[in-house]
Amino acid sequence: MTVEGYIRLGLGIIVLVMIIIILYRFNAGKSDRRQTSLEIMKERYEKGEITEEEYDKARKRQGK
Repeated sequence: MTVEGYIRLGLGIIVLVMIIIILYRFNAGKSDRRQTSLEIMKERYEKGEITEEEYDKARKRQGK
């Protein structure tokens, strides 16, 4: 193999590794389910961090 062949092989491997890393990070972000604001407010209400009145206001703002 010539020097040019080794350079192409090395660059090809680097590009392949970068694509794998990008796809892994993209899929890892999708697997985490994000909570809606109403779910967060419900958890806070259950923990006693907010009052029932504040929770009801949040529900009404969401239209639920």
